[in-house]
Amino acid sequence: MLEVVGLGPGAGERRYSLSAPTTQELVRALIHQHPLPGDGRFGCYLIAGTNRYGDIARSVECSVFQHFFGNTANVMQEAYGPYEQSSQFFLIVDRHEQTAAGTLRIIASSPLGLKTLNDIALPPLGLSERSVCEHHGITDLARCWDIGTLAVLKAYRGQKSDHLVGTMLYGALHRAAVELGVDHAVTILDKHAYAQLTQMLAVPFEPIAGSLPFDYLGAADSRAAYLYFPKVIPTVEGYLGRLDETIRSSLRPYIGRVIYAEGVPEAVRVF
Repeated sequence: MLEVVGLGPGAGERRYSLSAPTTQELVRALIHQHPLPGDGRFGCYLIAGTNRYGDIARSVECSVFQHFFGNTANVMQEAYGPYEQSSQFFLIVDRHEQTAAGTLRIIASSPLGLKTLNDIALPPLGLSERSVCEHHGITDLARCWDIGTLAVLKAYRGQKSDHLVGTMLYGALHRAAVELGVDHAVTILDKHAYAQLTQMLAVPFEPIAGSLPFDYLGAADSRAAYLYFPKVIPTVEGYLGRLDETIRSSLRPYIGRVIYAEGVPEAVRVF
């Protein structure tokens, strides 16, 4: 399981908004202190939310979420601060540029609960944790991850970069879930991410307990979504088998990264 970690080196007040020079300085220190294997352009870390290098990931989150949804550092701290003890970050870095590229936050079960389940228990959805677990057959929340955020900086985002960093992050997530025996995930996705994952890549996210879209932290028509990890590979492979060869070939690189972690560097753990 993804354990709930205690305070790591440099624990203290978490920072959600760093200047670009400060962020790059931290990235350089991270790479120096925790060398990456191989010699590819991109490397991957798994960083405890209580470690000082977690500030790199939080700064990436805040930069992206403020740009798209207007979430300031204060908003991010209020929303995610209570869950830092139970958070870990996959962080993709560009070692050529010595800078961060993107991050994905995982929130593990803790006495505080999972953020997604806590948030959707409130209006407008009003779904209790018990009802969600019963609906989706979640018998042990220790085997459920909350995908708290995914954020990719502009230089590494979208078609111009072949969606490389974003798909790497999902690939790192899926690989870790399979390796650690995590069966379930809950999350709240903006409408664009939900459509891309479910329609273009056939990742079998589904609305939590059949819930409808709702506005969440500045993102209109967001989806509270559930994923059963053991369904991912058979569902996506079945989808690929039904596609025209031309379309299948065009999607194969993305699906290879997201589903099989092809070309996704192993994560260096920083706790």
